[in-house]
Amino acid sequence: MAEAMAHVKQDLGRDAVILHTRRFKKGGIFGFFGKEMVEVMAAIDTVATVAPKKQSIIAAPLAANIVDDAKITTLQLEMSSMRKMIEQMVGQLPKNNKQSSPLMDLLIKNDIEPVIAANLIKGLADDNAIVGGDQGVARKLLVDRITNCFQKIDGITILPSSCKTVALIGPTGVGKTTTIAKLAANFALKEGYKVALITADTYRIAAVEQLKIYGDIIGVPIEIVYSPDELKNAIYRHKDKQLVLVDTAGRSPGNHGQLEELQALLSVDPCIETHLVLSTTTKYRDALEIVNKFSICSPQKFLFTKVDEASNLGTILNLVYHFPTSLSYMTTGQSVPDDIELITSTKLANMILRD
Repeated sequence: MAEAMAHVKQDLGRDAVILHTRRFKKGGIFGFFGKEMVEVMAAIDTVATVAPKKQSIIAAPLAANIVDDAKITTLQLEMSSMRKMIEQMVGQLPKNNKQSSPLMDLLIKNDIEPVIAANLIKGLADDNAIVGGDQGVARKLLVDRITNCFQKIDGITILPSSCKTVALIGPTGVGKTTTIAKLAANFALKEGYKVALITADTYRIAAVEQLKIYGDIIGVPIEIVYSPDELKNAIYRHKDKQLVLVDTAGRSPGNHGQLEELQALLSVDPCIETHLVLSTTTKYRDALEIVNKFSICSPQKFLFTKVDEASNLGTILNLVYHFPTSLSYMTTGQSVPDDIELITSTKLANMILRD
């Protein structure tokens, strides 16, 4: 397989798209003593606008998925209608003065939903609020309230005499491969655990090569898998490790076929801990759709990347408010093994309220 992939890279380049792989035997007698062959079908993705249409025709969603999507869409519309109604009611409430609340303005400025913002500042005295710096009794109370929203924070916990398997999932471009390299480096180099890397991101050759380079630098073994069975076998081979990190291909939240493939891949081991990787630069409504669609894979935790690139972090609070899921790590740059840390509720609350 490695030789076949090398030929693909040589003939078509690093951006080649792997369409199909299979192994078979050639020659021999009655299927025995034959030479094992590998077939790789690849292409160059030159027309980006045509691919989504072709995929939508080939991988048509099942009727059950259509029904589920309709239910979700209906529920979202109902929630949106209720939210607008509450926002109107909040806007009609009598105010003691003509000026708007500085704290409310600060929350809205940081893209926190108006209903959530109204609940957070309920009962706080506006005359004590001073925007800018850590001043004002009301502002300190607001930080405490936001901190209380982030009670479920849990990173990767490794138990003695056992192997922990963690998979990172999410849409394309959120930084899963770089993040998994940071985690591997921290657990292997800084904490001294035995770590193995498995990549199922075989869609683009460059992604596999990137993780191979990280594995060589960190000094941990890496395996490439192409199917759920291969993933299951790879996890079993590394049962002597304390941590196995699985990198998956980025999936479009609108492609049901890809999400079902991802679900099938993760279902080979019910003990796999799944972290949904989200970029803080993603708009809240888009992030909401991503969480809804990737719920088919039952992620246990949210991991946020590109915190250093986001103009505000209100999306994190909005998502946790509607989906009370545990938070794990956040990344603040591209440096490996640095620029990753376990989320701290108080620090995150202050970052959300930054001016």
